[in-house]
Amino acid sequence: MRPRLLLLAVLGLMAAACGAADRQGAVGGAPLLTPTEAQGRDGLVAVQGFLWARPGDSQFQLCESVLESFPPQCGQPAVDVTGIDLTEIAGIDFSQNVFWAEGVRARGRLMDGSLAVEEIELNTKDSRNGLIYRLVVPVEGEPGVLNFVALLTNSSTAPVEVRFNSGQSADVTLLDTETGATVYTWSAARSFDQAIRQETINPGETVRYVLTEDQLNLASGPYDLQSSLTSPNSPGIVRGRLVVR
Repeated sequence: MRPRLLLLAVLGLMAAACGAADRQGAVGGAPLLTPTEAQGRDGLVAVQGFLWARPGDSQFQLCESVLESFPPQCGQPAVDVTGIDLTEIAGIDFSQNVFWAEGVRARGRLMDGSLAVEEIELNTKDSRNGLIYRLVVPVEGEPGVLNFVALLTNSSTAPVEVRFNSGQSADVTLLDTETGATVYTWSAARSFDQAIRQETINPGETVRYVLTEDQLNLASGPYDLQSSLTSPNSPGIVRGRLVVR
């Protein structure tokens, strides 16, 4: 390799390592990585990427990007994953024996390029009604505009009625990782219609609730994150982390 190319490669690896170190984390002590940053690493980690799976060929991957095709294809680099149950993750789409989902964050043991998944972070399922709730957030958030994408999937074989007591569908809270103090709540500066409403989620259907924040003014660093559906039918609270640059 030419000296300049070697230098650029080393600098790229150093930048990825620094970014991962900054995201050493609140959940299980595992650094939060992109598939690119996970290359060549081993140990307990959390990797977030585009989930692509073809169960018939036993192929499950977390991808750095998605290629424009239908069904979509996995953009390299990617991390092979094992131990994932597609029926337990909100927001799974499928066509032609291919399954995929955006922004899936999986924690487990990474060895020789394969991640043995122990838990899907920011995801929870209510076994009583089959509702699965998942929050999609970037690996790193930038000050300013940020979208929290809440996904609600009905994994059961019957319609589920979801009741809301106002126009608010979900909420997100960020806490100081050291003190546990709340430093941000998405709904705090917002008002909502107080009319009661009900939504019917059909079997296999996923509903998206986008919580847009256009004035995120937080100090750089990691935060503990909590989110839930604002409904008595909520599958529960999901927990993870968000790093602000």
